[in-house]
Amino acid sequence: MKKIFTFLALSVIALTTFTSCDRDAYEANTLNGQWSGYISAYYVDRWGLVGSDYRTTINFAQRDTYGGTGYEVDYDLNDPYGSYYYSPIEWEVNHGVIRIYYPYDDYYVEIYDYQLNSSYFRGFMDDGTRRDIEFSLAYDGNFNWAPYRGGSYWGRRAAGADDDTAVNGERVARGAFAKLLNAQSAAE
Repeated sequence: MKKIFTFLALSVIALTTFTSCDRDAYEANTLNGQWSGYISAYYVDRWGLVGSDYRTTINFAQRDTYGGTGYEVDYDLNDPYGSYYYSPIEWEVNHGVIRIYYPYDDYYVEIYDYQLNSSYFRGFMDDGTRRDIEFSLAYDGNFNWAPYRGGSYWGRRAAGADDDTAVNGERVARGAFAKLLNAQSAAE
């Protein structure tokens, strides 16, 4: 009897492990693409920007079974090309948690308790504040990234004096985002 119980316990553990890995691979594959929408308190927590006029678009480019790279842009709906922050990201799905890392800022968020299918991606994230930040994104295959990439002549020249622009599209901040980023840098 003990052998049967041990065998059943090991089978359940193995099945759970394989199911978790299969689920993570499925979710990473589904996440691959562009997603646009709103993230409730994220703009207050990360940027100190108050109001409901901000939006996020994230491009997840799958590199391997469980993660990849990509980029994100946060922008003001009233001035989308004049006030935004564009940054590359790294991401992974691990045991049902999606972790997004922003290498230029040494900043990350963890996404948990989410729903994901080919049309929508919503749930909660933690940016280190230990409070639930709700987000709701929809698949957006038509988003135009060209105005946000800083590697082009237009991106570097049109940004103006208050920007923080890295060449080759690495990171760009304009308008309110640039002012806040510069103020944060000066405070450190």
